[in-house]
Amino acid sequence: MQFTRNRFNVSGTGRASSALFACMLACILGSLLAGCAGLRDDARGGGSGGDSDMRDTPCEECGARGEIELKITDEKSYREWNAKAYSRMDSSAVVGVFPTLRVKAMRPEVCKMCHSFSADALDFDLAHVEDSLFVNAFPKMQRELMLPGMRLPDKDSLYIDTLSVRLLNSAFADGKKLGDFTPWVERDGIEQAFSREVPAKLKDLLSGIASRYEVRYLSLPLVLEVEMDPDLGKSGGYTWKIAWSLWDARYGELVFLVYSEFTAATTSRVAPEKEWAAPFASRLWKMFSTDLNRLESH
Repeated sequence: MQFTRNRFNVSGTGRASSALFACMLACILGSLLAGCAGLRDDARGGGSGGDSDMRDTPCEECGARGEIELKITDEKSYREWNAKAYSRMDSSAVVGVFPTLRVKAMRPEVCKMCHSFSADALDFDLAHVEDSLFVNAFPKMQRELMLPGMRLPDKDSLYIDTLSVRLLNSAFADGKKLGDFTPWVERDGIEQAFSREVPAKLKDLLSGIASRYEVRYLSLPLVLEVEMDPDLGKSGGYTWKIAWSLWDARYGELVFLVYSEFTAATTSRVAPEKEWAAPFASRLWKMFSTDLNRLESH
């Protein structure tokens, strides 16, 4: 079964320390995620709809002692950065942190390791990774969660409900929608500095958000798709696809974009019942930590 919805939930103030920010994030997402407006799709094979599959009986291996050990294969990747936008990065500015605009969580009808797997759980796990990377890359940057009651006033609820759809449907690379993986899949293996022209409508939308909420940057996880596969590896596994972006919203420019796709298969008896975003952390950090002055496009 599948449920798709646009995901704008809650966020928090970045003035606090990283630990406090993460705590706020956990509390907020845990209590309000179910009512978010972002696109959420919980797909259960063979079903026709329903809840987030929390009724599954946990497998014996789930929660077993030890780390989840994964072998990564079938990897595809692309990343691009705007050297001009990167060179003027203000490490003490305010960054608006958006939840993933569209999340698709897919699983078989029968899946003992999927009892905690859902679109919201995936997004929460990704948010934890993002926060850890941001505080390491930009410790002085003020991170603000872009949701009503947080950086956004409650009266903007209707506006924010439509924003994810507007962003995802905005034309971008090759004239395709921002929510389309195709341009990045076709550029598999490429890493390049590229001052991509941002269409006027998208530029105006981004700069309007920056002006309205007094933020300089926007972190936008665009689309996340994860499919659980109990037959992968020793104890199951999953496939992962994501397009993640950072924007200088004041100028309506892309700072960088990362596309990451891979298959993760377990190599031990510990099932992948959590921490699905862990392999992506190092791939996103590669962009955060790159010294662009020493990097050659290829």
